[in-house]
Amino acid sequence: MWQRVTWHECASELKSVSEQFQDAYWNRRYGGSYPRHPEAERMLVDSSQRGVEILRSLALAIRSEQDFDMIPDNVSTVGLLKTGEFSIEDILEIKMNGGFDGHTDKEGYANIRLRECLNKIAHASPNLSGFYVGSGKSGHDIILTGVNRRKNWLAIISLNRLIDAVVSLEDFPINE
Repeated sequence: MWQRVTWHECASELKSVSEQFQDAYWNRRYGGSYPRHPEAERMLVDSSQRGVEILRSLALAIRSEQDFDMIPDNVSTVGLLKTGEFSIEDILEIKMNGGFDGHTDKEGYANIRLRECLNKIAHASPNLSGFYVGSGKSGHDIILTGVNRRKNWLAIISLNRLIDAVVSLEDFPINE
């Protein structure tokens, strides 16, 4: 297993894992036919687990540096946030209407920057979390849910935008 040393290396690995996940999701190595090939299913699970590990590492590492003003917050929009009540239908609607790209001007959603995105990753509930994978190169998003101060939240995070935001920061070693 490759040992990540810096944030930029983490971002590069996350990009590679996301591409593997998308290939497996669409069964690209096996002609795109369904049902999905067993090897594609295995790759889907493996890349998902690796992606979650990388996301959590990045979230904790970058947030701790920002807590002490050692690095600035990136002001780029990396996702969208809906607070208050939501339902499983909201999550299905995100998937049916293009993930992050289909919701950038959706009423009830606010833009989130890197810092808040990392907080959402760190505090996400695994129960209703999911993903969106667009066809072609339209993107790979994660859909996270959680509770903050007794208020439910639903976040759509563009992995492409998250990776770009991390790479825009000065590179820094990961303290394992």
